[in-house]
Amino acid sequence: MYQETEAELAKNNFLARMSHEMRTPLNAIIGMSTIAQSTTDLTKISECLAKIDEASLHLLGMINDALDLAKIESGNMKLNCAEFNFPQMLKKIVDMSKFALDAKKQQLLLDYDPGLPETLVSDEQRFIQVMQKLLANAVKFTPPEGSITLSVKILKEDEESCTLKIMVRDTGIGISAGGMKTIFSLFEQADGSLARKFHGSGMGLRIFSSIVYLMGGEIDVESEPGKGTCFSFEVTVKKGARKTETQAGETGAERLFQGKTIILAEDVEINREIVISIIEDTKVTIDCAENGLEALEKYKASPEKYSLIFMDIHMPEMDGIEAAQQIRLFEKDQNLKPVPIVAMTANVFKEDVDKCLSAGMNDHLGKPIDFDDLMKQLDKFLSD
Repeated sequence: MYQETEAELAKNNFLARMSHEMRTPLNAIIGMSTIAQSTTDLTKISECLAKIDEASLHLLGMINDALDLAKIESGNMKLNCAEFNFPQMLKKIVDMSKFALDAKKQQLLLDYDPGLPETLVSDEQRFIQVMQKLLANAVKFTPPEGSITLSVKILKEDEESCTLKIMVRDTGIGISAGGMKTIFSLFEQADGSLARKFHGSGMGLRIFSSIVYLMGGEIDVESEPGKGTCFSFEVTVKKGARKTETQAGETGAERLFQGKTIILAEDVEINREIVISIIEDTKVTIDCAENGLEALEKYKASPEKYSLIFMDIHMPEMDGIEAAQQIRLFEKDQNLKPVPIVAMTANVFKEDVDKCLSAGMNDHLGKPIDFDDLMKQLDKFLSD
């Protein structure tokens, strides 16, 4: 009689957890949509939309984790390093955690070195991913009215780089000695009964430890049941060479692009509706194309009309990559100034972004489209 090996059992349990974790927010999305459609009560509709938004973000996080895990296991995860504002990044992480902290009446204490450089060179999104998820875990496993400390200290530095120690300490349930042996293992969780109580797929710590390893560091953990847990890691990063400008949109000023016309190349109608809804208040004129060939023909018919093209990558007739290449060839043949082209795609890995840039595109927007990211692209390419 066939018996599952320990590894197979762990994998099957992981897949079962994944199925449950992904179906739970999906059930909330479908259920809340049904309720919202069946009522005219604006308060009820607003409550449903808030729950749909929360469940959607949770589901997106699960999908991103699964994609990251696939990259890790195939050895294809890479860092995308650039200069970024470190204090602004910390503020973003705190803001992302605020709702969950407030819901459990928990206190977040910040303890960071006042001598921290303003700008660093590293993968900002991966930094955010690790730190935000460690904070999310601390919130999850800390009881109401407990406290969590986010600490960032400089261990050493010179003119070009600095070594940072980042710690997330909580007053939560802690981890048993047995659990400490498996928390970084693939498909494993420290305690299956706690996983059922607090939810979670078991991917998180494996992903974060791999990201930190790519950064040249290693995640360490100290814990005692009933007395809390402290996750920490040390990384050496280059200092930035300049001060970063205020991020677009932070001033709260309304942006108007009246007189500007863009092409929105997107084959999925609801995706077109979302982008149009986000940017219609800017007064920009939007010409839609349902495939790359249509976008190319619109541009070739009147190139002077357009100030920007948002280009989906996966479209029928002609995909976004080929359309961008054909536009660049046309511009070269006609001696035209290149129109900015911004890729829009769910393929957000570095090699996917590089492929878009190699095709002649200027930038990249990941799906689902984020309001602030979309507005930054308009600011970047349409502001005079």
